[in-house]
Amino acid sequence: MLAFVLMGLIFYGSVSPPTWAVAQSTLQLAKIELTANHRFLRGELAKVSGRLSTIPDDRPIALATIHIQYYRAGETDLAREVIIITSNPSGRFEDIFNTTSLLRIGTWIVNASFPSQFGYESTSTLQTFTIVVQPALSLYVSSHHITLGQEIAFNGLLFACIPCIQDEVVVIFNRPDNTSISVPLRLVPTGGPYPGGSYNGSFTPDVTGTWRIRAVWNGNEVTLPTYSQAEELTVEAPEARSDGRMFLYAATAAMALGVLALAAMLRRRWLRKSSTASG
Repeated sequence: MLAFVLMGLIFYGSVSPPTWAVAQSTLQLAKIELTANHRFLRGELAKVSGRLSTIPDDRPIALATIHIQYYRAGETDLAREVIIITSNPSGRFEDIFNTTSLLRIGTWIVNASFPSQFGYESTSTLQTFTIVVQPALSLYVSSHHITLGQEIAFNGLLFACIPCIQDEVVVIFNRPDNTSISVPLRLVPTGGPYPGGSYNGSFTPDVTGTWRIRAVWNGNEVTLPTYSQAEELTVEAPEARSDGRMFLYAATAAMALGVLALAAMLRRRWLRKSSTASG
């Protein structure tokens, strides 16, 4: 009798599997295609978009729940979490936010996940992006007109440089013939709430003419490259400056002589009138 019962159970199991086994075998595979720019500037709007569809026929899954989580690379604490419903009928979704809401620059990971629902298996995907800052670089020169052989001093500041440690600014001096001389200078970190660095140096031009001076910083993984406004420097020959000074001296002397001559003439007229009146 027991043998018949066992045979019946085996036969029943081979013909009609349990309900949970049927439900598990009918779940269809799903996938998430996630899109985000590789880099966002801190303070701008960022958009992370995607599409939920089936495998392998790529049919969109509409009105499904998507969980999106953001966390910084190397950390586990969530900085942002949203729940989005896919659109009908395309199965698409998007999250738009200001990058300042993530508080920190650097590399971020976004995880989009779809829990099992509507007869589809759960799925998830990851995407990375970097939040960077745009620094500002200044340049000041001690003079815009010098004589060949004279030295000029220059200095400047790099604002929003992160981390500004062991970084260099390159000051480029363009000659009148378009050749150039590059002077690398180490940044000295500045204090205060905003990160930055200062630099300074001196330079002696070797030819006359109009020079253009510009400072350049190449940036790093979290700070974009930047450059200063160009400054012009006129370098004159010593003779030209001497001739100019001689002309100025001669003009000044001529003016002084003219004033003296006018004063002498007016005095003679006054004396003549005085003698006529007394006679």
